[in-house]
Amino acid sequence: MIFNGVRDWKSFAELQKKEYEEPPVMLTDEEYHLLFHERNVWIVYGRYKATATLEDGSIIHAHVRGTYVWRRVNREIKLAHVHGSHAQDIPLNQIMPPPNPLTVDTRYFEYIKQLDILKADSEKMEFRDIEKKYHYLFPYEVLYLQAALQKTVVYTKDDSFQISGILTENEKKLPKTFRRIHKSYIVNTMFIDHICRYQVFLKNGKKLPISRAQYMGLKRYFQPNHNTVDSTRRE
Repeated sequence: MIFNGVRDWKSFAELQKKEYEEPPVMLTDEEYHLLFHERNVWIVYGRYKATATLEDGSIIHAHVRGTYVWRRVNREIKLAHVHGSHAQDIPLNQIMPPPNPLTVDTRYFEYIKQLDILKADSEKMEFRDIEKKYHYLFPYEVLYLQAALQKTVVYTKDDSFQISGILTENEKKLPKTFRRIHKSYIVNTMFIDHICRYQVFLKNGKKLPISRAQYMGLKRYFQPNHNTVDSTRRE
């Protein structure tokens, strides 16, 4: 980062305050290798494990890779550049973000913990379509299921396919994030944006009907969690 004046430096320092509120990190399994050396320049590759213990006793591990450029300047060897990255991309191969987005005010380790919980609670579901092809999907990859006579249509973000069996039979195989909202529809509640006038509005703009029998139960389902559904738009 290039600073154009005192004001920019103070702004950067203000952002860094949040880091000092995070729990301490212990580095282990450190390993470094010389990648390149020519006259007054050395490039070193390194990796290590960072471990932090949160206030609730839970422990977070991260494997970090780093590249370091050292230069000899006036007979002194100085660190000229550092690049670090996680061995696994953030957000941890998740399609669905946690309820609270990452901002400058977010406690970073708590954010990572939310992502880790989403990953730990997700096991792939197996679907066999009518063409006898197998689909292995995480719960957060499926938007909703729709009845189609004696079959069921599975809708994902980018595709759809038919599977054998009526909707009630397939409902038994789904995790608890899926909820029956109509005799013809089961929706993944992770994708619900809001509820209005006996309709569910998904985050991609899709509208699905809610039966009168399921309407109040669905509203009660979201009452403890106002972050998932916009309560100001529910009726």
